[in-house]
Amino acid sequence: MTARHLTTARLLAGTESSIRPGMSTWHVAIGALAHMCSAELAQFRGQPPTVIAQRATEWVAANVKDVRVLGNLPKARMQIAAAACSYMHRFAPGLNTKYLGSEIAFDGGRIDLAWDVPDHGVIIDELKTQTWVRLDINSAMLEQTSRYKSFGVNQWGEGFCGVRLLPLRHPAEARFAPAKGPIMRLADSAVSGIPWMASL
Repeated sequence: MTARHLTTARLLAGTESSIRPGMSTWHVAIGALAHMCSAELAQFRGQPPTVIAQRATEWVAANVKDVRVLGNLPKARMQIAAAACSYMHRFAPGLNTKYLGSEIAFDGGRIDLAWDVPDHGVIIDELKTQTWVRLDINSAMLEQTSRYKSFGVNQWGEGFCGVRLLPLRHPAEARFAPAKGPIMRLADSAVSGIPWMASL
């Protein structure tokens, strides 16, 4: 059976909903699981890095079990935990931010994670777990971002701030797509002063 037929019950013990329609590659499976692990770690924001790393390790050990999809299970678990920890250390907002959810389904796809950030509004995070050196802003990414922005505006109206595109292995390449306006470097955006940018 290929990855496109997998359900979360196959990848994550004890669950039943599908991870993502059309899932067909190892990298997509790793990405989806990294989103879920990051969501689990959201409650530990503000904890020391060692605590977050331990929680990530425990989560992947308990939930990432499908050898037929992930092949080398220790390697897959390490990559999932590393991606989730990278997100938490570099990009997760402060404790005063409200976590809205992860893998949020809508007609145009799934939202990786969403936060309601004081003084800014709702921000959608799109995590990129591939090993890009540069985050190319191509037509596919522009189309995806447009769908996410449309969903954000429809869902939260004036309370929607924008979409962050976060390549976890190359954080300096992160981008921000405001609710109104073109994509720009995250470091140059209106949300660059939020504490999560301190390490960039």
